[in-house]
Amino acid sequence: MRNLGVFIDNVLVGTLHDTDPLSFTYTQDCLSGLVNVPFSALIPLKPGQISTTAVTSFFENLLPEGDERSLLQAKYHVTTVFGLLSKAGGDTAGSAVILPEGQNPQPDDYLPVSWEDIGALVNDATAASPAVVAAADSNVSLSGAQHKLLLLLGDGDKPSLPLNASISTHILKPDIKRTGLKVFSSAINETLIMKLAHECQLPTAPVEYLPKVQSCLVERFDRERDEAGNLTRLYQADLCQLLDKPSGVKYENDGGPSFKDCYGLVKNRSAVPLTDCHNLVQWLFFNLMVGNNDSHAKNLSMLNTNGKLRLAPFYDLMCTKVYTGLSINFSFKIGQHFEPGQVNHQDVSELADNIGINSRLMFKIALDMADQIEKNLPSVVEKLLPSAIMGSSEQILLDRVSKTIYSNIKKIKARLQPPAAPGGAK
Repeated sequence: MRNLGVFIDNVLVGTLHDTDPLSFTYTQDCLSGLVNVPFSALIPLKPGQISTTAVTSFFENLLPEGDERSLLQAKYHVTTVFGLLSKAGGDTAGSAVILPEGQNPQPDDYLPVSWEDIGALVNDATAASPAVVAAADSNVSLSGAQHKLLLLLGDGDKPSLPLNASISTHILKPDIKRTGLKVFSSAINETLIMKLAHECQLPTAPVEYLPKVQSCLVERFDRERDEAGNLTRLYQADLCQLLDKPSGVKYENDGGPSFKDCYGLVKNRSAVPLTDCHNLVQWLFFNLMVGNNDSHAKNLSMLNTNGKLRLAPFYDLMCTKVYTGLSINFSFKIGQHFEPGQVNHQDVSELADNIGINSRLMFKIALDMADQIEKNLPSVVEKLLPSAIMGSSEQILLDRVSKTIYSNIKKIKARLQPPAAPGGAK
C-alpha cells in the first residue's frame, strides 16, 4: 500500500493511505496530545486508519480543479486523489504539506528568478530556461480552476520560485487563457474587484496588478513571520472542507453548500461571530452587485489566527458577468432565485428569515454596499488606468466592468424596493 506523509510545521502528523476510500492515520504523538493538529476538528483524533468522507473532502479540496487538474492527470498519468496529491501536495492552501513517504519538507529551497523569467513563463514557457520551467512545473499545489504560480518575494520584491514544498509568500495569477472561453484581461479584472472590495471595507487579501507579466499578484494571508522572522504556515480550511463537501459539488445548484449553510458554519465556528457574519452578508451582496457569479463556498475560508478560528479575508473576486459564455446564475440561491436579474424584495426578505437576520438590517446592508461600490469604483479604476495602455484589452476591460457594475446596481436597487400596495394605496 502506498503512503504519503502529512506534515504541519515540518512535523509529521499522520499518514495518508492509498485506499478506496482514502484513509488517514494519526501519529502516536498526535494521539498522545504532544502535537497539535488543526484539522482534528474535521478528522477526529483516534487510533487506526480513518476512512470517513471527511478525510476525502479535506484532502481532495487541496487539489487544483478543472483544467488544471486535467493537466496534472495528463502530465503525471495519475487520476486518483492520492495520485494527484503525491505530485501536487507540497505548499498547499493552509498549513498541510503532503509528501511521498520517506521525504521531509525542505524549508529553505528556492530558485531566484527575475521578473523577465516570470514573464517568459507566463507568456511563452519555451522562452524560459529549463531550470525555471522545471521549478515552475513543481509549483502546482493550490486549489482552484485557474493556473497559478507560487512565489517567495524577498528584499526589493525580488521573486524566487519555491522548490521541494518550500513556503511561499505570494500567488501570481496570470490572465486566464483557455480555449473556447471568451475571457480576457482576467488579472486586471480580479485586481479591480479585489481593490474595490477593500475600499468598501471588506477584509481582503492584498493584491497588485503587474502589467509586465499581465498578472494579479496576491499576498498570502495564510502565511506570516514569527518573532524570529521565520515564515510560518497558518491553518485554513475552505467551507467545502468544513462542510464535508468535495470540490465537485461547490455550487449550491449542484448539491453544494447554500448561503445558509455557510452562514451557519461561520456563526457556530468563528471566535467573533457577529463581525464575521456581518462581513459574510456584505460579501454576498458585494458579489451580487459587481456581477461575480462564481462566488461559491470554496471561495470562503476559515483561518486560524492567534489560536482562534475566524472568517478569512476574501479572495478570488471578479466580475464574471462581463464575459459571455459564463453562467448567468449566481452561485447561491437568494430566496427563490439563482438568476441575479430575478432577485427581488421578497427574495431578500426570505433569505433574512432563513438565516435569522432582521430583514430591515439585511436591506440596509445590501443598499449600503451598493452605495459604497458606486462611491469607490471611480477612484479604484483611476488608480489602475496607468497600468492599462490606451486602447488595450485592459483598458477595455476596466471600462466594460465599470459600465456593467453601474447598470447592475441600478437594476438591483430597483428590484429591492418593496412592492407597491394594492390599488396604489399608501
